[in-house]
Amino acid sequence: MYPVKLLDEISKNHIHGSTELALVALEGNSQVARDSDVGDLADFREQILSMIVSLQSCRPSMVALHNLLERIRLPISQFNTHHHETYRKLIIDHCAQVRQFALDAQSRVVREMVKLVKIDDVIMTHSISSTVKKIFEQLSETQIEIIVTESRPGDEGKVLAAYLAELGFRPTYITEAQINLWMPEVSRVIVGADALLGDGSFINKCGTSLMAMSAQYHKVPVYVCAEAFKQTHNIEYELEQMDPGELRLNLDGVEVSNRYFERVPADLVTAWIH
Repeated sequence: MYPVKLLDEISKNHIHGSTELALVALEGNSQVARDSDVGDLADFREQILSMIVSLQSCRPSMVALHNLLERIRLPISQFNTHHHETYRKLIIDHCAQVRQFALDAQSRVVREMVKLVKIDDVIMTHSISSTVKKIFEQLSETQIEIIVTESRPGDEGKVLAAYLAELGFRPTYITEAQINLWMPEVSRVIVGADALLGDGSFINKCGTSLMAMSAQYHKVPVYVCAEAFKQTHNIEYELEQMDPGELRLNLDGVEVSNRYFERVPADLVTAWIH
């Protein structure tokens, strides 16, 4: 895999969540290190470090991408060796270690959330999260009901609904406009997060705050399932502006906004599961 191809894959992937993309980035870094034919050690080091920094900044809403890659960048930037293959092995080993760290953290979240789910729960979720998908995998033998939102404009809800049907669930698929209509039937909301900010708020797909506000009004608990490596002490954030063409409206005099992510206030959250 070439560095440019990896960067392009991460920056243009608008379906998968931050943990999944971070894992792709880790594996991609490892593959670049394996395949690189840069002969000079200093140039090889610069190639890898430059790629990591570019990946860290290409999706500003996804703190997991930055934080997990930082666990690689620091040790390999400080490691002093004159042996090319020793440095290559260091990169590959660190990528494997950080990947396992991320998977272990995700497994802890899944276990803790599954403990809270009741046998007759009706769960509403929004967008698609690899962590939430794994929670539903663990609950596939239960009789819970799941309500999945469309999650425009990427329609990740369609992907999730199909996946849940494969697991044996019979999910209900709704538009975001129906969230408040269905909320009285719901016993808990479970969502993932792309970032957890220093004030307790979190970043997730637009529509999450509407779901959380509706849940609060109907006294439905909201659980944010997110690994601790998604946390940042910052309270500032950048919301990515995506291609307006995705909304399929091209009219003179009409400005189209297509932001995928939003900040959800901490007071709308019942618990952060990590």
